[in-house]
Amino acid sequence: MRIEVKLRPVGEDPILPFNYNYEVYKQIVDKIALISPDLAREVEVGHSDLFTFSRILVRKRELLPERGIRVLSDTVSLYISSHSPQIIGNITEGFMLSPAMRIGDTDFIADDIKSLKEPEMRDGMLFSTLSPIVVRTVKFTNNKMKIWDLYPSEPAFFDKLRKVMLLRYLELYGEMPSDSAFKIDVVKFKPVRILVAESYYRGSLMIFRYYGSAEIAKFGYDLGFGEKTRYGFGMVKSIDEEKAFG
Repeated sequence: MRIEVKLRPVGEDPILPFNYNYEVYKQIVDKIALISPDLAREVEVGHSDLFTFSRILVRKRELLPERGIRVLSDTVSLYISSHSPQIIGNITEGFMLSPAMRIGDTDFIADDIKSLKEPEMRDGMLFSTLSPIVVRTVKFTNNKMKIWDLYPSEPAFFDKLRKVMLLRYLELYGEMPSDSAFKIDVVKFKPVRILVAESYYRGSLMIFRYYGSAEIAKFGYDLGFGEKTRYGFGMVKSIDEEKAFG
């Protein structure tokens, strides 16, 4: 399930910081907690990522390299997705009960929330990321273990992505999907780096074609592709090929 939250900036000269993922994550959990503290605790401390969200989409903006993004449009959009109707329902109710969000030094008010129609999963469909996909591995350098973020330009990216998606599916549902085979063909990608709390994550914004398991496609659509999706990574949308390449 997926919702779009329209956020209206409050005050003069609204600035959106470049690194806001952790603030948004914590406030989404807070919205759930307003309705169900037990569910919020499960979402926050559980091993499985139970929702994901997009970058905040600002349709009219000005980039300020030292400050962030100056919002010039009347509203911005935040997309939130989960496999669980209960989680999405509680987030929606939480925004209705307390529509305010503060991101950086700017206040926003949720003016509108709407549920979005889900695409039918089909073989060979084209996806575009609404937030970067993070895939990580471990490397040993000078006898020390180091977390290493992978990009689609590295062959290990695809093998690790497959393992991550299957492990996450197994952790959530307690069994493997009936069809576990899938692959992605990357059309193009752009590397990005985002600060979450005290850690930097390197991920990839991309367009890719997906082949294989419809179960994993639906799982990725609902809960994100890759890792750390609860922090706003890995959200995708289905895109119209004519619009993308016409």
